[in-house]
Amino acid sequence: MSRLNSLDFFRTAYTPLTGYPAAFPWQEELFLRFCTGEIPKSLNLPTGCGKTSAMVAWLLALAYQAQAGAGVSLPRRLVWVVNRRVVVDQATREAEGLRERLREEGRTELDAVRSALRALSATDADDVIGISTLRGQFADNAEWRDDPSRAAVVVGTVDMIGSRLLFSGYGRGFKSRPLHAGFIGQDALLIHDEAHLEPAFQELVAAVEAEQERCGEFRRLRVMALTATSRNGHGDEHTLTGRDLEPESEIWKRVRAKKWIALHLVEDEKAIAEEVFQRAVEYRESGEAVLIFLRTIKDVSTVVEKLRKESLKFQRLTGTLRGYERDQLAKADPIFARFMRKMTVEPESGTVYLVCTAAGEVGVDMSADHLVCDLTPFDSLAQRLGRVNRFGDGDARVDVVCCAPASDQATKKKSAQLRFEQACRRTLELLQDLPQRADGRHDGSPAALGELPLAKRQAAFTPPPTILADR
Repeated sequence: MSRLNSLDFFRTAYTPLTGYPAAFPWQEELFLRFCTGEIPKSLNLPTGCGKTSAMVAWLLALAYQAQAGAGVSLPRRLVWVVNRRVVVDQATREAEGLRERLREEGRTELDAVRSALRALSATDADDVIGISTLRGQFADNAEWRDDPSRAAVVVGTVDMIGSRLLFSGYGRGFKSRPLHAGFIGQDALLIHDEAHLEPAFQELVAAVEAEQERCGEFRRLRVMALTATSRNGHGDEHTLTGRDLEPESEIWKRVRAKKWIALHLVEDEKAIAEEVFQRAVEYRESGEAVLIFLRTIKDVSTVVEKLRKESLKFQRLTGTLRGYERDQLAKADPIFARFMRKMTVEPESGTVYLVCTAAGEVGVDMSADHLVCDLTPFDSLAQRLGRVNRFGDGDARVDVVCCAPASDQATKKKSAQLRFEQACRRTLELLQDLPQRADGRHDGSPAALGELPLAKRQAAFTPPPTILADR
């Protein structure tokens, strides 16, 4: 493979296929690795660096291999898995956007991509790529399995994809379950988005991949974890390149985005919601978009009611919202539009608040001007920070409210809750170790977080669930 020829192929197609002016260097390097059939174990990038474009790198590398005539070693099916419905829908829209651009015959720069992908297919399907979404309330359109030779993107939740991989596909009969397991488990690249959220599933798919490799399976399953907060260091990971971090580059600006953290201690957990509200209303005259994160639905409801009594403009995003309500929020809510880069509705003016649980921590490409939240383990807090001044254009203030830490001997809480609070306490210690400016606020930029000792960061992660040993 000629590096120059393949890069020229990628750069020629990237802009017409994505609509972006140019790819980040890490995206080009991932494409080059894919072109050689090399698939890293993980893709670890700070939030806001475009991890979803791994889909583009796979598609163009598959097309390049097909047109190069040296044989296709890259899997023909991309299986994108994540445990958040809103992220499933977002990944589906990304895939559909690629297909729509490939349909536009006027885009001559994509002719080589179209012809290469069409040559892979055994049928005369109109589209050179099949797209299927597997999650609750969505019927399987069968595009991903009608022609196994065609390039296909399958986007689904952990339960939908995992059940098929284990010969137990939801809604499938005993005759079709082995077919679904075969299509997921062979000639497929499984990308596990936000892998830190589902360590048990990540361990499962990694075990399947390892067993297939041990047995010398033909066109075996390949797995790549996608996360900004990896639980485990992989020897084979893909991350930002030196060119990405050159001064004044777009990613350089994002990883050094100004996010100044102030810590506010309260004596009792019951006082957290009130303190979060008081910190939030300090921005009422700012005219800016303020994001509020709270761990519990009860605290969200408390803060929402207080905002309502003050006649402030707010919206809420929680996991308890029905699917239709979440869809409408993402499509047509003017307050939510203030936090999004691309919306079809006119954004609300003035100061607005978005109050979230963990449902807003991952996958939603939103950015607030300021953030107020309670304390969580480090991996969760890093995701929250990724939703404020996401693109490095502002100067964000972050207010973190937490209880004064108690010793382990002073509590009678259950072991699971105790481990969670220990992780929060370690996170607080890490935040206190971050560089400070004159007013006492700590540097919460991705660059500063990344400079904290890796072992201490991982020790402050959300405690993983108990994973039963293989017998």
